[in-house]
Amino acid sequence: MNLIVFSTSTAISRKFLFRWSVLITLFCSLALPVAAQPPASTARKQVYARVQQQAADAIRQEAQRNRWEDYQAKLNLFIPSEISQYAPCPEPLSVSMPGGERLDLRRLRFDVRCEAGSGWEVAVTVKPDIYLQVLMAKETLERGHVLSAADLTRRKFNITNLRSGYITRPDEVVGLTLKRRIRELQPISQSQLDTPVMVERGQRVLMIAIQDGVEARTMGVASKKGRKGEMIKVKNESSEREVSATVVDMGVVRTGFSTGQ
Repeated sequence: MNLIVFSTSTAISRKFLFRWSVLITLFCSLALPVAAQPPASTARKQVYARVQQQAADAIRQEAQRNRWEDYQAKLNLFIPSEISQYAPCPEPLSVSMPGGERLDLRRLRFDVRCEAGSGWEVAVTVKPDIYLQVLMAKETLERGHVLSAADLTRRKFNITNLRSGYITRPDEVVGLTLKRRIRELQPISQSQLDTPVMVERGQRVLMIAIQDGVEARTMGVASKKGRKGEMIKVKNESSEREVSATVVDMGVVRTGFSTGQ
């Protein structure tokens, strides 16, 4: 019977379909939950977003200055609990760094201010973890060893844990001497290195002097050992006069006066 009515009466079938569509719509509206409205922004969320952006920008600028390659940064933000007492700021937050442009990557501080109305201010600390390819010793190296490219490898390391610093480019260390023993896969820092000794005590050296645009050369004997740029005493072999000279190369010193004086 239903099939006959459905096929022979257009009016009845339309009425039937309309009722079912109303019921289905009603059922769906009851079964599906109403979409939750996004909560209003809080002062804490505002501070978090603003400081996170500011810290990321500061680290990005530091990476450009130091020519970091393929670094990764994780930001750990510490926001005072008092922020929960403040209403969201209707204007963009003002952020400043008390330390200026010089960054202490172990701990960054940001002063955040809401300048609208009576306003509010909080100090936020950011402790980043920055992973970067740094130079390490392939194997344990002893004090006095002169570094070569074969001694070095590069591995990712959290540089914020390196109090003595780090080095990323081999050309900065090749040819330098170790001041102390370095363990295998220990990051290398500038404080561990020294320029090689270029003049030994008692060594015959070439003395170069320039006076009034005229260069004079003679041989002398070093009274002490010296590294590049260091000032040492050198005794002129010809005049037997001792003068001050600057080490400029292997076995070479430069004086500011005529070598014959």
